[in-house]
Amino acid sequence: MTEGDKPDAGKIEFPCQIGIKAMGRQSEDFSRTVRDIVAMHVEDDAIVEVRIRSSRAGKYIAVTCEVQLENREQMEAIYTAMFEHPDILMTL
Repeated sequence: MTEGDKPDAGKIEFPCQIGIKAMGRQSEDFSRTVRDIVAMHVEDDAIVEVRIRSSRAGKYIAVTCEVQLENREQMEAIYTAMFEHPDILMTL
């Protein structure tokens, strides 16, 4: 039996630290927008690290927030809020 055959493969166990990535068009406020969305759903000290990376041509930006999540509901609320925000084109 391989790792992929196990019924719990890919299952996230909470609490855990996870990277939440959002991508959008390059702008001054994009990284702040992503951080603010994450911060609305977690405790003040839950954001461990924020990494920012621009595309080669500089047209797009990716922001990854390493965050300590206590439960699945927090994670789902963050992804829902990101999905609904007009400046966020994609999340991972």
